[in-house]
Amino acid sequence: MMPVYRAWRSKDIRFQMNAFQQAADNETGLLLPGALATGATGIGWGAVADWNFFTTGWLVALWVTFLLAVFVCLPLLGLGLRRARLLSLQAAKTNSITPELKAALDDNVPLVFGTIIIVLLGVMTWLAIFKPF
Repeated sequence: MMPVYRAWRSKDIRFQMNAFQQAADNETGLLLPGALATGATGIGWGAVADWNFFTTGWLVALWVTFLLAVFVCLPLLGLGLRRARLLSLQAAKTNSITPELKAALDDNVPLVFGTIIIVLLGVMTWLAIFKPF
């Protein structure tokens, strides 16, 4: 998310283009495989610990927040990021901010859903460590 935050704050088109490219690379190289690995290890962890995935309250809440992050926030982050990256590449060719890029930057979709993922990660960590219910 750091390249996304930096790109949104910058007015330099070349910097935005590079930051969006870095964010896209991080998404496909780290975020997506990490989300898949987290889900797989979570299922294994729950199975080894012999927890019931349907009646253990904190585990149900953990899975709901995980599914929200993976199936709602992550795709919306990716769509907004790809849109901003493509428009920044187009704007870099003309060396000026295009109206489409300005609209994409005003939209803030990757910022919002990326930040929601970060918050949900904290919630998931809290649920897994403290098992509140």
